[in-house]
Amino acid sequence: MSPPTSDRLNAAEVTAMLERFGGHDLLGRGSVNVISLAAIRARTGERWTRKRPDVWAYAERKLAEHLTYQDLAQRIGETDYLIAMTSEQGVAAQAVTLKILEEVLIHFLGAAEPRDMAVQTVTAIKDGQVLCSTLDPVFIIETRQQVEVAPSPRPERPLVDPVELAKRNPFSFKPAVGVPLRIDFAVEDMLSLKHGVTAALRIEPTVTEVPTGRVVPARMFHKLSDADLATIDQATLAFAALYLPKVAGPNQPALIAPVSLRTMSTSKGRGMLISCAGAAGGQVKARLVIELVDISRGAPLARLIEIVGLLKSVCRGVFARVQPIKDMMDPLKGVRLMGVTLDAADLSGPDSRIANQILEFGRQARGLAPALAIQGLSSDGFFFVAETAALTHAGVRAPAIKAEQSAA
Repeated sequence: MSPPTSDRLNAAEVTAMLERFGGHDLLGRGSVNVISLAAIRARTGERWTRKRPDVWAYAERKLAEHLTYQDLAQRIGETDYLIAMTSEQGVAAQAVTLKILEEVLIHFLGAAEPRDMAVQTVTAIKDGQVLCSTLDPVFIIETRQQVEVAPSPRPERPLVDPVELAKRNPFSFKPAVGVPLRIDFAVEDMLSLKHGVTAALRIEPTVTEVPTGRVVPARMFHKLSDADLATIDQATLAFAALYLPKVAGPNQPALIAPVSLRTMSTSKGRGMLISCAGAAGGQVKARLVIELVDISRGAPLARLIEIVGLLKSVCRGVFARVQPIKDMMDPLKGVRLMGVTLDAADLSGPDSRIANQILEFGRQARGLAPALAIQGLSSDGFFFVAETAALTHAGVRAPAIKAEQSAA
């Protein structure tokens, strides 16, 4: 059996990929594997150059069929695919991985012989090297019937104490300058467009001037003082912590909390996140995704990379929200983000114009991050536009949770 070309795996690229999707704990669970299509290349011979686009396309179709929204895969080199499963581990993950390889081999070679099933598991990344162990496909096939490899059940919303919910929503405070502000929280479902299930819950704070009822949009937060921004972010993280119980079921969705880059740029601000982690046990690292809402063109790239790295050491990953402007992705190029988001509240005009803005976002964001999301849509009628734009997730704006609902 020809092993995958693991000697050519780039340790830095593999490390970056894993960090964007939850870190190296996947290695310890036996959830990261490599398959090789070298047998197809060998049989194809001189026709490989013309044939490989078809092979890649079919392999990626099979990956999409067998992997869930929680999993990831990336082609490395001409014939190898790195597959990291967050929904399965050990033999179960290996069985799913081998099933994908089998189906591709059968399609192009007519059979999946054990000698052609080149599969390895990634055991560690050490001293700049990706360490792999070759797996026995016959053993995996023989034990596959004993392992449940069906997709994980659909995520379930975590149970939240209604009394605690009422205490934290709404939240009011007096800013350093101006009229009192009130924060009303909503919880939005972010759907995986590929699988049609809720991939994450997203906290949405709406900031309103108490005397006038005027909503202060997130894009205007730059006018607030650092202390006022920190107050909003602290309230958002405290509310998010309610959805991160210390003991959570294995099938609960990720949680997205929008906060300010200005707040997270300070040690005090990052301390809020660490405090949230302490309150929610290990669930912050496992499930919480931070969405930075105010990254501007003037943000120094090196500083942004540093802050994102610091945040990823505490939480599951980092998203960045952009504004619908020309060259909107420029501030993010070179930053290893888990996702990029666009908020429909920042879009204006008739539906046709909003659709064009979503398409432009998809065009500019393509390849920048694994997750590309449009949130806060007025209806799911825009989901088709999001799919056309090659986005991965979309969500409809949810109404704020009322006090009577919280206490019910």
